[in-house]
Amino acid sequence: MELNLDDVKPCVSGPKRPHDRVEVAKMQEDFRTCLTSPVGFKGFNIPQDKLDAKATFTYEDKEYTIQHGSVVISAITSCTNTSNPNVMLQAGLIAKNAIDKGLTTLPYIKKSLSPGSGVVTKYLELSGLNVFLD
Repeated sequence: MELNLDDVKPCVSGPKRPHDRVEVAKMQEDFRTCLTSPVGFKGFNIPQDKLDAKATFTYEDKEYTIQHGSVVISAITSCTNTSNPNVMLQAGLIAKNAIDKGLTTLPYIKKSLSPGSGVVTKYLELSGLNVFLD
């Protein structure tokens, strides 16, 4: 068996339906299609004249604007039964590298790390990666 890594495409999916994956390169197109598709699976039926709608709000005395596609919640969870140390440690390393490069999140974004067990918490603490995920 051979695998040509040039044929491998980064994708996102799930958590509910991991088989409904979308190539990262096509995410924006897929998202925009979902906005105007009929209500149902991946459809929100937003009228064309409302696609560019924005909402402004104040958080901690600063004004922010959000629109369709704005990130307002970011969560990482692991299950007690299927906790995969490699994946959780990779998430911690990605977070560390992002912070080391100066990447930050907007203060109004709700951030949540929900380890599935005390063991997950412990190996994140022992590796020192928990602070980057926090």
